[in-house]
Amino acid sequence: YSVRFMGETGYFVTFRETDPLFSVDLSDPHNPEIIGKLKIPGFSEYLHPYGENLLLGIGMDVDEETQMTGGVKISMFDISDPNDVKEIDKHVIEGAYSSDVFYDYKGVLIDREKDIIGFSAYGEGGELYHVFGYEEGEGFTEKMARGVNGSSYDGVRGVYIDKTLYIVKGN
Repeated sequence: YSVRFMGETGYFVTFRETDPLFSVDLSDPHNPEIIGKLKIPGFSEYLHPYGENLLLGIGMDVDEETQMTGGVKISMFDISDPNDVKEIDKHVIEGAYSSDVFYDYKGVLIDREKDIIGFSAYGEGGELYHVFGYEEGEGFTEKMARGVNGSSYDGVRGVYIDKTLYIVKGN
């Protein structure tokens, strides 16, 4: 579902019934070795480095028993020890069933310095653009969720100029 290469370590997600987030030692490209595996409900469709020793995942929450999705999930993983990766925080957008980020990596706005994680998600109420912040020790906070107007095959983009955030879709 997703892969992120960071130096001599690679992180990748497959999906069966839980989200095995694998960490792989790539220091010898002819002999890659799985050094860690984290199993949690759901899966990440997108992975992104988020500061020192943190990896952001955006995907779906899944009920382990019924295999039903419960919403779009953002996760923060502690990768300070690639042998023992941990999910240290998560937030589920209840009722959301998809996101442009799953199909287009440009669909997410991430700026660690401005504390912005922005992307659109589709749910029962239509398409919403969500902006989250993340503070170590405090976790995720949802800063904004606004409806997206317009129709287009083009995905939503969040851009900012100075201190103003613009949400752009279509023409």
